[in-house]
Amino acid sequence: MILKEIEKMKNGKIENLKKWISEHKYCYAMLYLVFYLVVFFVLDFTMEPKYILHCALDDRIPFCEYFIVFYFVWYPAFFLSLVWYMLRDKWDFQQLWFIMFNGITFCLICYMLFPNGLNLREEVPNRNVFCVLVNLVRGVDAPVNVCPSIHVSSSVSIALVTARSKLFTEHKGRKAAIILLMFLISISTLFVKQHSVIDVVCGAAVSLVLYVIAYHTNWRRLLKGRWEVLL
Repeated sequence: MILKEIEKMKNGKIENLKKWISEHKYCYAMLYLVFYLVVFFVLDFTMEPKYILHCALDDRIPFCEYFIVFYFVWYPAFFLSLVWYMLRDKWDFQQLWFIMFNGITFCLICYMLFPNGLNLREEVPNRNVFCVLVNLVRGVDAPVNVCPSIHVSSSVSIALVTARSKLFTEHKGRKAAIILLMFLISISTLFVKQHSVIDVVCGAAVSLVLYVIAYHTNWRRLLKGRWEVLL
C-alpha cells in the first residue's frame, strides 16, 4: 500500500514536470549547457596555447588564496541563476541566456581561433584549506583557453540582468548583494591567478556588447520560425 502511494506520488510529480515543460518550452535553452561543457573540456584537453597573455597589471595583483571561495561560488551561481530566472520570469531568463550563452559561444570560438593561455601560476603550498582548493582547481583546469574569461563574462551577464530585473524592485538590498557577488567572483579570477587582467576586461566587454543588443534591439524577431520554441 505504501509503495503504491509512493509510486503514485512519483508519477504525479513526473506528470507535473512534463506539463510544466510543455507550457514553458523556452526552458529547452538550458540544453545548451551540455554543448558548452562538451566543447569546453574537449578544447581544454586537446588545444595547445599559441598566445601567452600577460600585462603589467598582472604583476601588481598579489596572489590571495582566500578569493578561491568566490571563484568556487561561480559554479552554483552560474547554474542556479539560470534556473531561478527560468522559474520566476520568462523575459529575464531569455535576456540572461541571450547574453550568457552567446557570450560563451563567442568565447569558445575565440579559443578555437586564437588558442591562448597563461603563465601566471606559482607553486602554492597546502598551508591551509584555501590553498588546497586552489591546487584542486589547478589540477582540473589547465591555464589554457582563458581569454575572454567565461567566468567573468557569465558573471557580468548575471549582474546586468539582475540590475534591470523588475523582480528586485522591492528588494534592492538583494539586488546589490547579487551584483557585488558577481563583482567579487570576477576579480577572484585575478587574485587566484586563474586569469589575466586582459581576460577579465575582454570577458566583461563581451557581455556589455551583448547587453546592448539584448536590451536595445528586437533580437527575438530573428528567432521567429526556426527557434520560436525558445520564445
